[in-house]
Amino acid sequence: MLLDSYLLSFSYHLTDTGMNMKTIVFAASKGGVGKTTLCAALSAFAGEHGKTAIIDLDPQGSLSAWWNKRENDSPELIESSAAELPETLKKAKAAGYKYVFIDTPPSHMATIETGIQNADYILVPCQPSPIDIEAIGDTLSVIEELGKPFAFVMNRLISRTRIGEQAVLLLANHGKVAGVPVVQRTTFATSMTDG
Repeated sequence: MLLDSYLLSFSYHLTDTGMNMKTIVFAASKGGVGKTTLCAALSAFAGEHGKTAIIDLDPQGSLSAWWNKRENDSPELIESSAAELPETLKKAKAAGYKYVFIDTPPSHMATIETGIQNADYILVPCQPSPIDIEAIGDTLSVIEELGKPFAFVMNRLISRTRIGEQAVLLLANHGKVAGVPVVQRTTFATSMTDG
């Protein structure tokens, strides 16, 4: 139910306008903020509502490993490097995909920038800690320079805590914050091992 509400909160960016494919990129230069887990969860949900693919640009390959454990055919995994991404997305559009979700690596700004350049919408996961909030600067600079629509996703939020409320306010000074935070739950962590 939370996942349904979450994806629907971005529906104005994800609405199918004819044959247009939507490319959603998960980007953050800091590791461990939940990019891969959110990408997996939202792509699995979107896969129930249209032809959906995932692209794993992170050399660590966690999204690909998650996909290999799944017993469901959707989303489909499309292999691509950052250099091949524009051509890969053209082929995905021609193949009739409705959504393509892209996971980017931490710290590798050239790959993150390529993902952002090719995105229709960027989700920037951030945990409610000062270190995480400070680390969004590089990613935010690229997004703003390219003029791409984005939202921060407050991830692993502990409900009704002062630090969580302050984090949301700080992020709101720099852009839209998703109206539905992802609260700390073991279900999200175990979903990666369960497929």
